[in-house]
Amino acid sequence: MRQVSVFTENRVGALAELLGVFDEPAVRILALAVIQGFDCAIVRFVFSDTDVATKALVDANYRFTICDLVAVQMPMGQNGLSKVTKALLAAEIDIHYCYALITSETIRGAIVIHVDNPATATMVLGDQDFELLDENDLRS
Repeated sequence: MRQVSVFTENRVGALAELLGVFDEPAVRILALAVIQGFDCAIVRFVFSDTDVATKALVDANYRFTICDLVAVQMPMGQNGLSKVTKALLAAEIDIHYCYALITSETIRGAIVIHVDNPATATMVLGDQDFELLDENDLRS
């Protein structure tokens, strides 16, 4: 799963302008987190199609970076988030941040997690039978 972090001005209307970039392309915003600075902001996105979204950002002259995330469905029952974080802690994987992922009718609630080692986190969670998601799961 890839996250796109877009750099924008911290001013009234900047987020609306940025979101307008995605009015035309066939791409859905599945997760969004805004980190506000004094004169700039970073908007973190997960899209249904990262390649289409980044092309739209390039065409609109936005600066952005891409990084890998781990996406996991919440386990059935209580304390799902706690179970995920404890599995990562047991493997000594550092969680930098996480946020909710908007999914479809066929996917339970899910989160995306930025960790220090996405490949190891994916392996650890997969080995413990957590249901991981990738970009193909989110294209519909």
